[in-house]
Amino acid sequence: MKIFYSVNEMDKFPNPVLTIGNYDGIHIGHRQIIKKVFDLAKKINGTSMLMTFEPHPLSILKPEKLIGRITPFHVKKRIIEENGIEVMIVVNFNDELRQMTPEDFFNKILLDKIGIQALIVGYDFKFGKGGAGNIHTLKTLCESAGIYFESVDAITFEGDKVGSNRIRKLLIEGNVYRASRLLGNWYSIEGRVIKGEGRGNKLGFPTINIETGYEIIPKEGVYITEVELDGKIYPSVTNIGFNPTFEGKRLSIETHIIDFTGDIYGKDVILYFHERIRTEIKFNDVEELKRQIQTDVNSAKLYFKEQGIII
Repeated sequence: MKIFYSVNEMDKFPNPVLTIGNYDGIHIGHRQIIKKVFDLAKKINGTSMLMTFEPHPLSILKPEKLIGRITPFHVKKRIIEENGIEVMIVVNFNDELRQMTPEDFFNKILLDKIGIQALIVGYDFKFGKGGAGNIHTLKTLCESAGIYFESVDAITFEGDKVGSNRIRKLLIEGNVYRASRLLGNWYSIEGRVIKGEGRGNKLGFPTINIETGYEIIPKEGVYITEVELDGKIYPSVTNIGFNPTFEGKRLSIETHIIDFTGDIYGKDVILYFHERIRTEIKFNDVEELKRQIQTDVNSAKLYFKEQGIII
């Protein structure tokens, strides 16, 4: 996949089929749009393209509404490429772009700079100064220019309207299973293993402490997870919280990799969230905590066994 950070520096491509959006999370609704772009580009011997924005427009227009990004840019880029997009255009969401009218955006950027032959966007897409342009504006502009246009309706999954805002809220509430269903894959965070307090070893359940730059961390609690390390996947149990039994003051992500031994400090890992087991609890003593951890590990083992994963 080729990436351009300015439409002024773009190469010319045959029959561009473009979609535009923030594409945070690349959920099942996003993937449906991307597939339409890919299929149409293939049909007309064209080029599948995706335009997105940096920084996220909400971080400037309505920062109080942006509660964190689901997907860091480097991960979003990878997923978009995996879904068949050939060209990604990352547009700087600056003052010049904010002040551009819908008509100027369409004519000066989409037509003159990119030369689109087809445009496919989501039902709620807005563009231009003050969000004045919408899918009806685009439809009119495309028809006038002889450009194929399609808007994709919202999709629902088991009664849930699929959208990035809904997924963010589910993650913050700790409902990682539901969020993952809307994403189309297990929600994951990437991070590096760092030195912790070493309490896990003393308790008989060694843990790795994960440091991450992800903006959305699921709600405090205990989760059934998997850890990807050096290309291999390991069943695990993860605690997110402040370790109230030990009067902890700093939020930590501590993962016990089931039946695993080895020193992996400094390694990069991916943590996949499956289900939330319980809230974080302050225990009366260490023995009570150890018993609960064993119960959590047993719950995870049963879960993986039911999933056909042998530990």
